[in-house]
Amino acid sequence: MLGRFMRIPISLLAFLLISVILLAFEPVLFAQSFTAEDEDCLGCHDGVDKTLTPTAHRLASTVDRPAVMIQCVSCHSGAESHFDDPGRGTIGNPALMEPSEIGELCTTCHESHLTSQTIGFDPHIGLELSCSSCHTVHGGNAELVVDEAGTFCGTCHVAVVNDFQHRSNHPLTGQNVTCLDCHGFTSSGEPDYGHGSGANCSRCHPQQGGPFLFEHEGTGSFTPEGAGCVACHSPHGSPNDQLLTQPDDRLCLQCHSAPPGHLTAHGGNLASYNCLDCHSEIHGSYDNLFLLDPLLGDKLASGPEGCFCHYYR
Repeated sequence: MLGRFMRIPISLLAFLLISVILLAFEPVLFAQSFTAEDEDCLGCHDGVDKTLTPTAHRLASTVDRPAVMIQCVSCHSGAESHFDDPGRGTIGNPALMEPSEIGELCTTCHESHLTSQTIGFDPHIGLELSCSSCHTVHGGNAELVVDEAGTFCGTCHVAVVNDFQHRSNHPLTGQNVTCLDCHGFTSSGEPDYGHGSGANCSRCHPQQGGPFLFEHEGTGSFTPEGAGCVACHSPHGSPNDQLLTQPDDRLCLQCHSAPPGHLTAHGGNLASYNCLDCHSEIHGSYDNLFLLDPLLGDKLASGPEGCFCHYYR
């Protein structure tokens, strides 16, 4: 028997072996052989690729040297069934998926968001929110957000929106700034997503950011309890001037007790002065350890002699 088997031509044996392999793995090979090009999709969905052009999700077929190979089927599954039976129910639509499914799909590429979640800094996790709650892939804007003004944040953060109604506020309602100007999300490492804490504020307020020869310690310290700019300022809005968390001297007295000498040395008319009337360089000073107003003598209309203690320290 073995002798007869050995007389079968090698080419026939090879053919029989390949046939067995094809039959065994037919489903896999068929699935891999099916391809869907962008032009096949755009034959019916004409112009949809234009909504992706200004974004990082632009189709690779529309770019000369694409850095990332993105196709319609990269996000939309079920193209094979959809070609045979066109309809909404035969194609995968990420916007209609469950939040967990959307997150799994998006983090296939956006691993940095997944890292932010796993380290425990994302308060949106567990709230049945998904990527599509804030992002729209075919929206046509570069940031891929539901609206570039960031008003979608107010859908959940109603209390914060109310803060902007105070008389002292950041001009969010006039669209001079948006939520996204201060709050970023990818790998921020901070629960409130305020990248860089005080450094975030000094991007728009460089004069208050220093560096100064004489620093106000509170502006440069960052603790779990919260400090830096937000130790004194309510970033969204406040009923007090300059977004201050407390009016007048109450803010200063939270950390500083009034020196006993002030009550005697600053008697008479000066006793009614507020801390900031004299210590106006509250963020820092280039020439005074006590953060005093450099024109304090002229301000008090008494000349240097009237402020002798301050001018010679």
